[in-house]
Amino acid sequence: MSSFYLNIPTTYDEWIEMGEISFGKFYSYGGLTLLKNYLTICEKNSKLMSMIKIKDDKGKEYTAEEFVVMLSDLEVVDG
Repeated sequence: MSSFYLNIPTTYDEWIEMGEISFGKFYSYGGLTLLKNYLTICEKNSKLMSMIKIKDDKGKEYTAEEFVVMLSDLEVVDG
């Protein structure tokens, strides 16, 4: 099981738990919705995209693109 955390400029130094991978599924805790909403904002200001930080519970960091690609192989359970 791995947990993932999101930090965007509006959350300052606070990391928000996005969800966890368990048994081949990603269980989202609302973090995907927050990421999606922020990516919509990034469409208007691409500089913001580089400010997104995602990490797992082992401290490994991911870009938003790397994270979304990783999820493409998993079933996402939102809620």
